[in-house]
Amino acid sequence: MFLLPALPCAAFDDDFWDEPIKVDNEAKSQQKAVTDQEFNKVLNFFTRKKKEKEEKKKPKGAPIGPQIPEGQMPSMDNTVIKNAKDDYSTVMIPVTLITRDGKEIEPGYYRILPVKSGNKIYYLNFYQGNQLIAKIPAYESATDHNQKSLNYAKVIPVEDRYMNVIYGDIDCNIEARVDIKQ
Repeated sequence: MFLLPALPCAAFDDDFWDEPIKVDNEAKSQQKAVTDQEFNKVLNFFTRKKKEKEEKKKPKGAPIGPQIPEGQMPSMDNTVIKNAKDDYSTVMIPVTLITRDGKEIEPGYYRILPVKSGNKIYYLNFYQGNQLIAKIPAYESATDHNQKSLNYAKVIPVEDRYMNVIYGDIDCNIEARVDIKQ
Protein backbone atom coordinates (compact mmCIF):
# COMPACT_ATOMS: atom_id res chain seq x y z
CA MET A 1 0.00 0.00 0.00
CA PHE A 2 1.24 3.44 -0.97
CA LEU A 3 0.90 6.33 1.49
CA LEU A 4 1.21 10.01 0.70
CA PRO A 5 3.12 12.27 3.08
CA ALA A 6 0.98 14.53 5.22
CA LEU A 7 0.86 18.23 4.31
CA PRO A 8 1.25 20.82 7.00
CA CYS A 9 -2.05 22.61 7.60
CA ALA A 10 -0.56 25.61 9.31
CA ALA A 11 -0.58 27.58 6.03
CA PHE A 12 -4.36 27.75 5.96
CA ASP A 13 -5.51 29.65 9.00
CA ASP A 14 -9.10 30.45 9.74
CA ASP A 15 -8.31 34.06 8.83
CA PHE A 16 -7.25 32.97 5.30
CA TRP A 17 -10.79 32.02 4.30
CA ASP A 18 -12.33 35.16 5.75
CA GLU A 19 -10.21 37.63 3.74
CA PRO A 20 -11.37 38.66 0.25
CA ILE A 21 -9.15 37.68 -2.66
CA LYS A 22 -6.43 40.22 -3.11
CA VAL A 23 -6.05 41.65 -6.64
CA ASP A 24 -2.81 43.23 -7.68
CA ASN A 25 -3.89 46.59 -9.10
CA GLU A 26 -0.40 47.32 -10.35
CA ALA A 27 -0.46 44.21 -12.56
CA LYS A 28 -3.50 45.54 -14.41
CA SER A 29 -1.82 48.81 -15.23
CA GLN A 30 1.32 47.14 -16.61
CA GLN A 31 -0.18 45.83 -19.88
CA LYS A 32 2.18 45.96 -22.81
CA ALA A 33 1.23 48.49 -25.47
CA VAL A 34 0.94 47.14 -29.04
CA THR A 35 2.76 49.11 -31.69
CA ASP A 36 1.29 49.85 -35.12
CA GLN A 37 3.87 47.54 -36.70
CA GLU A 38 2.86 44.61 -34.51
CA PHE A 39 -0.83 45.27 -35.14
CA ASN A 40 -0.35 45.46 -38.93
CA LYS A 41 1.78 42.31 -38.90
CA VAL A 42 -1.00 40.31 -37.20
CA LEU A 43 -3.67 41.86 -39.41
CA ASN A 44 -1.71 41.00 -42.58
CA PHE A 45 -1.25 37.44 -41.36
CA PHE A 46 -4.99 36.89 -40.97
CA THR A 47 -5.93 38.59 -44.27
CA ARG A 48 -3.33 36.46 -46.08
CA LYS A 49 -4.81 33.31 -44.52
CA LYS A 50 -8.30 34.40 -45.60
CA LYS A 51 -7.11 34.98 -49.21
CA GLU A 52 -5.41 31.57 -49.28
CA LYS A 53 -8.64 29.91 -48.12
CA GLU A 54 -10.61 31.71 -50.87
CA GLU A 55 -8.04 30.66 -53.50
CA LYS A 56 -8.48 27.02 -52.51
CA LYS A 57 -12.24 27.30 -53.11
CA LYS A 58 -11.84 28.65 -56.68
CA PRO A 59 -12.28 26.09 -59.47
CA LYS A 60 -9.09 25.11 -61.22
CA GLY A 61 -8.57 24.36 -64.90
CA ALA A 62 -10.19 25.49 -68.12
CA PRO A 63 -13.94 25.52 -68.68
CA ILE A 64 -15.46 22.49 -70.39
CA GLY A 65 -16.94 22.67 -73.87
CA PRO A 66 -16.53 24.72 -77.00
CA GLN A 67 -15.67 28.29 -76.11
CA ILE A 68 -17.04 31.19 -78.12
CA PRO A 69 -14.98 34.35 -77.63
CA GLU A 70 -17.03 37.15 -76.09
CA GLY A 71 -18.46 39.49 -78.68
CA GLN A 72 -17.93 37.03 -81.54
CA MET A 73 -20.95 35.46 -83.20
CA PRO A 74 -20.89 31.84 -84.40
CA SER A 75 -20.97 31.35 -88.18
CA MET A 76 -24.39 31.69 -89.83
CA ASP A 77 -24.47 28.16 -91.27
CA ASN A 78 -23.88 26.51 -87.88
CA THR A 79 -25.49 28.63 -85.15
CA VAL A 80 -25.23 27.55 -81.54
CA ILE A 81 -28.64 27.99 -79.95
CA LYS A 82 -27.49 28.91 -76.46
CA ASN A 83 -24.60 30.89 -75.07
CA ALA A 84 -21.52 28.88 -74.17
CA LYS A 85 -21.64 30.34 -70.65
CA ASP A 86 -24.93 28.60 -69.79
CA ASP A 87 -25.06 25.24 -68.09
CA TYR A 88 -25.84 22.31 -70.34
CA SER A 89 -27.50 19.13 -69.23
CA THR A 90 -25.55 15.94 -68.67
CA VAL A 91 -26.91 12.48 -69.40
CA MET A 92 -25.68 9.01 -68.55
CA ILE A 93 -25.80 6.49 -71.39
CA PRO A 94 -25.84 2.92 -70.01
CA VAL A 95 -25.36 1.02 -73.32
CA THR A 96 -23.42 1.45 -76.55
CA LEU A 97 -25.38 3.49 -79.09
CA ILE A 98 -24.84 3.67 -82.85
CA THR A 99 -25.50 6.83 -84.87
CA ARG A 100 -26.89 6.81 -88.42
CA ASP A 101 -23.41 7.19 -89.87
CA GLY A 102 -22.15 4.15 -87.91
CA LYS A 103 -20.27 6.00 -85.14
CA GLU A 104 -20.46 4.34 -81.71
CA ILE A 105 -21.26 6.20 -78.51
CA GLU A 106 -19.78 4.22 -75.63
CA PRO A 107 -21.47 4.02 -72.20
CA GLY A 108 -20.65 7.01 -70.02
CA TYR A 109 -21.60 10.58 -69.13
CA TYR A 110 -22.14 13.11 -71.90
CA ARG A 111 -22.96 16.78 -71.94
CA ILE A 112 -25.48 17.65 -74.64
CA LEU A 113 -25.31 20.85 -76.69
CA PRO A 114 -28.05 21.62 -79.26
CA VAL A 115 -26.98 23.12 -82.60
CA LYS A 116 -29.15 24.63 -85.31
CA SER A 117 -27.86 24.43 -88.86
CA GLY A 118 -29.76 26.09 -91.71
CA ASN A 119 -33.57 26.14 -91.66
CA LYS A 120 -34.89 24.20 -88.68
CA ILE A 121 -32.26 21.44 -88.99
CA TYR A 122 -31.17 20.54 -85.47
CA TYR A 123 -28.33 18.40 -84.14
CA LEU A 124 -27.56 17.15 -80.67
CA ASN A 125 -23.83 17.21 -80.01
CA PHE A 126 -22.53 14.77 -77.39
CA TYR A 127 -19.43 16.02 -75.55
CA GLN A 128 -17.06 14.44 -73.07
CA GLY A 129 -14.89 17.22 -71.72
CA ASN A 130 -13.95 19.44 -74.67
CA GLN A 131 -14.14 16.59 -77.18
CA LEU A 132 -17.11 16.19 -79.54
CA ILE A 133 -18.00 12.49 -79.49
CA ALA A 134 -21.05 12.43 -81.77
CA LYS A 135 -23.37 14.70 -83.74
CA ILE A 136 -26.89 13.27 -84.05
CA PRO A 137 -29.62 14.71 -86.31
CA ALA A 138 -32.71 15.69 -84.32
CA TYR A 139 -36.10 17.25 -84.88
CA GLU A 140 -38.01 19.92 -83.03
CA SER A 141 -40.78 18.64 -80.81
CA ALA A 142 -43.90 20.37 -79.53
CA THR A 143 -43.84 18.53 -76.20
CA ASP A 144 -41.62 18.95 -73.17
CA HIS A 145 -42.28 15.36 -71.97
CA ASN A 146 -43.66 16.69 -68.66
CA GLN A 147 -40.22 17.77 -67.44
CA LYS A 148 -40.26 20.09 -64.43
CA SER A 149 -37.25 22.26 -65.32
CA LEU A 150 -36.56 24.63 -68.20
CA ASN A 151 -33.24 22.99 -69.10
CA TYR A 152 -33.32 19.22 -69.33
CA ALA A 153 -31.84 16.29 -71.21
CA LYS A 154 -32.85 12.68 -70.82
CA VAL A 155 -32.26 9.32 -72.47
CA ILE A 156 -35.46 7.25 -72.68
CA PRO A 157 -35.20 3.55 -73.66
CA VAL A 158 -37.77 2.41 -76.23
CA GLU A 159 -37.98 -1.38 -76.49
CA ASP A 160 -34.55 -3.01 -76.84
CA ARG A 161 -33.69 -1.54 -80.22
CA TYR A 162 -33.33 2.21 -79.76
CA MET A 163 -33.40 5.12 -77.33
CA ASN A 164 -34.96 8.56 -77.57
CA VAL A 165 -32.77 11.42 -76.49
CA ILE A 166 -34.82 14.44 -75.47
CA TYR A 167 -33.44 17.90 -74.86
CA GLY A 168 -35.20 21.09 -73.87
CA ASP A 169 -34.40 24.61 -72.86
CA ILE A 170 -36.12 27.96 -72.99
CA ASP A 171 -35.58 28.18 -76.77
CA CYS A 172 -36.52 24.73 -78.03
CA ASN A 173 -37.56 21.13 -77.37
CA ILE A 174 -35.62 18.59 -79.46
CA GLU A 175 -35.80 14.80 -79.86
CA ALA A 176 -33.48 12.33 -81.53
CA ARG A 177 -33.62 8.59 -82.05
CA VAL A 178 -30.44 6.55 -81.59
CA ASP A 179 -30.13 2.82 -82.17
CA ILE A 180 -28.72 0.48 -79.51
CA LYS A 181 -25.81 -1.71 -80.59
CA GLN A 182 -26.98 -5.33 -80.68
